[in-house]
Amino acid sequence: MKNNTIRIKYLLKFGQKQDMENLFNKGEVYMNTIKLFQELDKQGVGDKLEGTFEISNFKEGKLTLEIPDNPITLNPKKIQLRKKLKGHIGNIYSTYALSDKLLQRKAIHRIDKRMLLFGTHCIIIKDVEKFISSILEKLDDIGFSYSHNLVKYNDYNKNNHDLTLFDKSHTLSYQKEHRIIVYTKTDEPVKFEIGPMHEYAEIHSTEDVIKNAIFR
Repeated sequence: MKNNTIRIKYLLKFGQKQDMENLFNKGEVYMNTIKLFQELDKQGVGDKLEGTFEISNFKEGKLTLEIPDNPITLNPKKIQLRKKLKGHIGNIYSTYALSDKLLQRKAIHRIDKRMLLFGTHCIIIKDVEKFISSILEKLDDIGFSYSHNLVKYNDYNKNNHDLTLFDKSHTLSYQKEHRIIVYTKTDEPVKFEIGPMHEYAEIHSTEDVIKNAIFR
């Protein structure tokens, strides 16, 4: 699958065994809300910066806390201000993307062991075009609007940033994320089936993929 000028060669989906078996055998796609990930207190999986659309960094600033009858002035070496979207934003479906650009950068690519945080099992999707098209066609049938792209990783401690839902902190760059954003109106998961994936995917334990899988 081509994404702008980048071709995605493989997608990997991580999750718990039952969920991955449901995806592999039935094509059961489950999209959680963005709000869930904003509030999820699980390192690497939850992300309090989801929905942030602007980050401004100030050096040698002055900050006054307007406490009644006792204002306090602080002189921090650095201040970071963030603006976030409020309320329900939409739903999200994330996968790990192995692009031609990524694979050209290294002769051999291995999956970071931190991906174990995302579940015990992993589906390796070899026909990316078929998989993504099947999801988007189903979203069209339901009547949802959507967008999808590779995530761009940024160092939020440097410079100022105007962000989209396809931006994340560089500290999460090991996730190599591709995401589908679905613009829904209600704060609830989206679930549907795209059919069995046996012909174009494989299911393995996450541990095996991290230890043994080599992508070229």
